[in-house]
Amino acid sequence: MKRIQLIIVKLTVEKQKPFLPLLNFIHTLHLFTHTDVLTFALPTTLFAVFGAVAGTTLSTNASPNIITVLSRIPSILLLVWSNLLVFNIANQRLPDAILEDKLNKPSRPLPSGRISGPQARRLLLIALPVVLALSFYLGPWQETLLLFSMNWMYNDLKGCDEDFVTRNLLIAIGHGLYNSAALRIACGVDSSITGRGIYWIVLVTCVIFTTGHIADLKDQAGDKARGRCSVPLVLGDGVARYAIAVPVIVWSIACPFFFGLGYWGYFIPVTVGCLVAVRTLLLRGSDDDTVTWKIWAMWTVVLFSLPLVKEHAALKASLGYIVDRLCVESDCAESFNLLGVSWMVILIQSRRLRGYAFDKGFSGNETLI
Repeated sequence: MKRIQLIIVKLTVEKQKPFLPLLNFIHTLHLFTHTDVLTFALPTTLFAVFGAVAGTTLSTNASPNIITVLSRIPSILLLVWSNLLVFNIANQRLPDAILEDKLNKPSRPLPSGRISGPQARRLLLIALPVVLALSFYLGPWQETLLLFSMNWMYNDLKGCDEDFVTRNLLIAIGHGLYNSAALRIACGVDSSITGRGIYWIVLVTCVIFTTGHIADLKDQAGDKARGRCSVPLVLGDGVARYAIAVPVIVWSIACPFFFGLGYWGYFIPVTVGCLVAVRTLLLRGSDDDTVTWKIWAMWTVVLFSLPLVKEHAALKASLGYIVDRLCVESDCAESFNLLGVSWMVILIQSRRLRGYAFDKGFSGNETLI
């Protein structure tokens, strides 16, 4: 039986050989951004979806269709991920960044030897006009141009190493531009962001500016090696943790207040915020800081959902619309069972395909470009 399995794996690999360079290239692009997908790309997408479904809370669309908004998720993810790819290539190709990643993130393409510095530079030369053209097609090209400028200031002009205030400010403004671009796509060309929507984007930008350095706690070894002036290294680890915990609690209260929510509207933001604050102050190991950073990302998603909590009638109507479309001939149980089984099959097959493509299909030492 084991011999048969080995033969099947060998035949599968043989069939994949013509596609190995392409799979290798896709995997390299994935490695440039994979640490930021769940903690940045997905929360930014949810920020846009929640804001668009909330209707007139943030946009001029008085009656958003949730199916239409959800159908725009691929476009939102593509725009966010492509701009993220440009930033990460520009950031990770620099010598100081390679030195840092050898300590903090050795699986990234450059420190692992999958791609060289000159190859990354050529890849960036190709990516810039492609991403700009994509942004022009999807709509928010203005934000993309500003993000290119922020990338240049942060990476090539060493804004990331200037001082922690400049670094945090550039990161926060970048987040705001991503959120604005994603929300514009989610709302559609026939709607625009209202004044309150702009204030909300600015408020979230302030949240990132005052709490985003939580990501620096887990990266102190690499930051110290490259001489970066991050908050933990300049102010000290203890002070930096209080400089995260206190603003997290403040924003957990201020953001629901911005939307005029009732007492229950504060419950989840404050609960998750307290969890982030307590873990930041009490659990100080590198692995603990990584987990806390991920919980912080979840906390930001909770804040991003507040416009939808404000317009709970829109949420109720949207969920009712989805249920009506899923229920076939009033047999909702059968429809949801079919939906669950379908997603399970898709998940299993996608994990199997990823295993064949990225774990068995090619060597991790091949280079590109």
